[in-house]
Formats: sequence, C-alpha cells, structure tokens
Amino acid sequence: MKSFKSEGNGIPILFISGLFAGDWIWGDVTSYFSKTEYTIIRLREPLSAYGHKISELREMLIQFLNEFIEDKAIVIGNSLGGLLAMDLASSIPKKVAAIVVSCAPGMGSTNLGIGSPKMGSKEESKKWFGDLREKLFVNQQCVTDEQLDLVSEFFSDRRRFLNMIRLAKEADKYDAKLILPKIKCPILLLWGDQDEVSPIEHWKSSIPLNPQIQLKVIENSGHSPMMEKPKEFWKSVESFIKNVLVHHT
Repeated sequence: MKSFKSEGNGIPILFISGLFAGDWIWGDVTSYFSKTEYTIIRLREPLSAYGHKISELREMLIQFLNEFIEDKAIVIGNSLGGLLAMDLASSIPKKVAAIVVSCAPGMGSTNLGIGSPKMGSKEESKKWFGDLREKLFVNQQCVTDEQLDLVSEFFSDRRRFLNMIRLAKEADKYDAKLILPKIKCPILLLWGDQDEVSPIEHWKSSIPLNPQIQLKVIENSGHSPMMEKPKEFWKSVESFIKNVLVHHT
C-alpha cells in the first residue's frame, strides 16, 4: 500500500505516529534496529491524512495487516497511534504479536492549554504549532523549524485540518479502560515522565486491568520520547521484543 514505507527483512514492526507528525518522528529510533532482524514499516503521513474517524483508521490498518503480514506484527504507536495499537490488538489478535503504547490518549480528556487550532494563514498555523511544540517536548530543539514548516503546510489543507479536529475530539472521549482488559498479547506502556498531554499518572491505574501490561518510564522527555530520547526508547522496545520472542516461540 502506498501509505506505508517498508525496509528490512525480518520480524515486522509497524510504527504508527499520531495526528500531527509523519513517519519522521521514528527516524532516529528505527536507525538502531537491525534491518536483517526486523522489517520496519511506517505510515508515511500523520493519521489526519487517512480519515476523520478512528474506525476508518482501524479498518485501513486491519486491511494492511491482513494483506501484507503473513503471520503477526509488533505494533508500536505514539499518541493517537498508541490508541490504535490497542484497538488493533483487541480487534485483530491473530495479526498482532505485541504492542508498544507511547503517550496515548484514553484516560480522560486532554487539554493542550493553548486553545484550539483555527484554520488561518500559514503564519498563524505555524505559531499554533510552535506553541504546541513547547507543550509536547522537554527539549524543544528535537523538532526543527523545517519540520514545523512541514506540519504547518500539511494542515493548510482543509480536509486534513478537519480530520485532525474530528479525530482529536473522538480520541478525547475514548475510554482505554474498556479495551485494555480485552487484549491478550503483551503490552508495553512506554511513557515520557513529563508528558503533560497524557500524563503517566493516569495510566498507572490501568496496570491491574491486564496482567500482560508492563510499564517503562523514560526520564526527561515529554509526549514523544522516541524523538527526545531515541536510544532509551529503542533499548526499551528491543528488550521488550526479545522477551516476547523468548516466551512466544
């Protein structure tokens, strides 16, 4: 499928980013993975490019897994992508070996504290996303001005902008506590300790809901630890994957 890019030859790992950023958020993390041990699969665009309902995104990803994954994939998602990883593990367990959920919504409403985005000029859009960068990251410099321009340009398209608004509202109402007990595969919750959008404290209460849940917190990082602390993120993910393979082969 044209929406995905793939490299490597091994155990398939599907990386799903969130509403605002494309596959570039995974660049530093995936550079650590051996391309002979793993097949790295990434969605090219932010989720807002592919639909305005979580159910639409789910069906697109299910279609991909059914058509292109022979056995099972490991699914790793950040923010709304993490919510979709949980959704896939529950909806199509025959295709999901394990999931890594990073900084997902689903434990109550979120408040960015910068107001809602408004369709306007590119300058206004860039200002809003600049404010968002300050909210999402401890280290502001891990997102470049060029990447900020990419995001602003992406959401200058009205359809994508409206998709973002509708998906954000739906994610805000999603109750992860209802879906977590239904998941049968191993689950790693991998969080930045300073995530202000979806604080880890809200998720700690979910651990008793499923004996498969493991929790790992990455220090000095916010809502996207795969960008701020890519090596620590990779080490946590690979350790989790190795453990999964030992116990499920």
